[in-house]
Amino acid sequence: MKNCTSILVESNNGYTRVTLNRPDRQNAFDAEMVEELREAFYTLGQDHSVRAVVLTAIGSTFCSGADLRWMKPDRAVFPPEAQRDAECVLEMFRTIDACSCPVIGRIQGAAYGGGIGLIAVCDVAVAAADTTFAFSEVRLGLVPAVIAPFVLAKTGESFARRFCLTGESFSASMARDSGLIHDVVEPVLLDARVETLVEQIAHRAPQAVRDTKALLRRLHHLSNEESWKASVAWNVRARISSEAQEGLRAFREHQSPNWTMSAGNK
Repeated sequence: MKNCTSILVESNNGYTRVTLNRPDRQNAFDAEMVEELREAFYTLGQDHSVRAVVLTAIGSTFCSGADLRWMKPDRAVFPPEAQRDAECVLEMFRTIDACSCPVIGRIQGAAYGGGIGLIAVCDVAVAAADTTFAFSEVRLGLVPAVIAPFVLAKTGESFARRFCLTGESFSASMARDSGLIHDVVEPVLLDARVETLVEQIAHRAPQAVRDTKALLRRLHHLSNEESWKASVAWNVRARISSEAQEGLRAFREHQSPNWTMSAGNK
């Protein structure tokens, strides 16, 4: 993975922390950050030694969406440039969403616009109780188009209609009720809750975790008949795997399976 300037990538004992590192711009993403995030998550997804990724941010804001300086408000933007930028942002979200290992979002301060898109592509999201959220696009004459598929998949249409159309701020508890956020904790407990989730993953079968994520993503796009066939096939493959043999042996003998590891310093 090449050296990054707008994100930090730190790996330790099978776990990786990807940190948005533009606090002076409220961690808004520009072309450079978009490409660095895409490349980082693509690389991590190919690395089977990575058990989980924590997506976090430096500073008082998790992510304020697209950097307005990148949007070039001082000049006209023509369709080919706008098309290219939108496709790059979409590919970033798709790559994070498709990362083969669990992605845990650690959310603090505020998340606006595309920042909510980053949360929507996390498998698990934990937010500090004082975090605020807003689909801010309509305040600026924009449309939350690129993030919409991921937000709808996570929250459903009713919630998206309400808050995408009004652009009003909403709380962490409202985000939790919608399914966008899974856990809401006091700010001082945020790191501890994320560490607990990482530690839980440390005790799960790594290939089974990856296969479960892949299956859930695939079933969403299949017909009933196709999903039934796929479910049976994946069940058979898992049952005869070496991980299942090890897990069942360990359970029978009241031992820890050989894939269990300490999460170490996250």
